[in-house]
Amino acid sequence: MAIEIDVKKTALLSMDFQNDIIHPDAPLAQAAGFAKMVQETGILPRSARVLDAARKAGMKVIHIVVEFGPDAAPMPSRGAFFRMLGAGGPTLQPGTWGAQIHDAVAPKSGDEIVKKSMISAFVGSNLDEVLKKNGITDIAMIGVATTFVVEGTTWSAVDKGYNCIVIEDCVCAGSKEAHDAAIQTSLTYLTDLCKADEFIAAIQK
Repeated sequence: MAIEIDVKKTALLSMDFQNDIIHPDAPLAQAAGFAKMVQETGILPRSARVLDAARKAGMKVIHIVVEFGPDAAPMPSRGAFFRMLGAGGPTLQPGTWGAQIHDAVAPKSGDEIVKKSMISAFVGSNLDEVLKKNGITDIAMIGVATTFVVEGTTWSAVDKGYNCIVIEDCVCAGSKEAHDAAIQTSLTYLTDLCKADEFIAAIQK
């Protein structure tokens, strides 16, 4: 069944597409497997097409970025991911190349940027306020990683009463197995899943 989308009530969240997270030259992106999977899955050019289609359709486009500056919340010390964060030196620091959004999916005129402080796009950010101000009831998500920002944001969003869409061929994790597990165990139950082409077709009507 084709997915139905109201472009006036839906925002496209492009999440954590930052150099430190996905660029092959970044230690964290390499260690976590994100750089490899971004390249293997080809999600960047596909995500760029989705972003352009959303802009053309008049949909609200919001870029989510995470920064660990001096004013950020304390960083957990347990867990392999948090140990990786410090392994290659300072990561996702404000004003650095690593914190910048990758050129392939960079913001364009009319897009909005929302900064967060941890995994979910709603944590330490004004995202809820931005969505409510714009009359948004549904969020469509692209980004890295499926097992981090996508899953985390989904849980936060449904707890707040938002409807969620995950464009599953515009997200990836550190491995195909991790991505598939997130899709099959939580996202398939909490979101509507669709492919990029389906999403684009739905908003072009």
